[in-house]
Amino acid sequence: NSRLCMSSAVAGYIQSFGADGPPCCYEDLELTDCAFLIGTNTAECHPIIFNRLEKYRKKNRKVKLIVVDPRRTPTAENADLHLAIRPGTDIDLLNGIAHLLMRWNQIDVGFIDDCTSNFPAYAEVIRHYSPDVVAHRCGISVADLETAARYWGQSQRVLSMWSMGINQSSEGTAKVRTIINLHLMTGQIGKPGSGPFSLTGQPNAMGGREAGGLSHLLPGYRLVKNPQHRAEVENFWGLKPGQISSEQGMTAWDMITGLENGTVGLLWIAATNPAVSMPDLERPKKALLRSPFTIY
Repeated sequence: NSRLCMSSAVAGYIQSFGADGPPCCYEDLELTDCAFLIGTNTAECHPIIFNRLEKYRKKNRKVKLIVVDPRRTPTAENADLHLAIRPGTDIDLLNGIAHLLMRWNQIDVGFIDDCTSNFPAYAEVIRHYSPDVVAHRCGISVADLETAARYWGQSQRVLSMWSMGINQSSEGTAKVRTIINLHLMTGQIGKPGSGPFSLTGQPNAMGGREAGGLSHLLPGYRLVKNPQHRAEVENFWGLKPGQISSEQGMTAWDMITGLENGTVGLLWIAATNPAVSMPDLERPKKALLRSPFTIY
């Protein structure tokens, strides 16, 4: 799950924060002013979460629900604002919202100065995403774009949630980071009811990562490439210094290219089906046929 479904969220969190522990929890559902759902049909795919959110919204009518989805899903039907963007224009939309928030001066300058880096470079990027340009690319009205930005900017606590519509795309990591950037520029993070919240597909997706069950991770969000992290784990496990390799293992896609070039001699697949779930599917299918020895 963490290698495929969640890999974009994992990479986005690590690139933005240095660790992939989501800075939110389920209690935030009942503490937010504005729920921003993008690339997720939560009502059908995460019904417990959605029912909690809807129960809370019925008691608190001022709480806004924005749903970004090309389709009119059951989730979208419950939204205060449904943005039916063209598929693949998520980053345009998010940067368009950021453009308006900066134009309206609805950013948290103190938080940006104290807790972030490279904001001027980000500001230069979003300068190019004017409402007219974004509305045209996304296939939505300028009025709806402005409403989304106003909901975000005027809310004290914004909680964004996303799932496979963001993660399972060719620019998934970039989309995750763009969501996180919105939170960072407005200081909507690290306080109850706010933050970027990736909704996972399987119960132990997070547990596997916390336990170090990935090729680039050690337990407790430690990284294989970090010498201090390796030393901490070696000490705790009672290993000799230097016993944990400084080279991280293969990613899921590295395994496919490894089958193509002959560097993978044994492929062990457990509880997943790469013949239907990998990106660029024809290529993995051919690679799997070349595997010298596969255990399934």
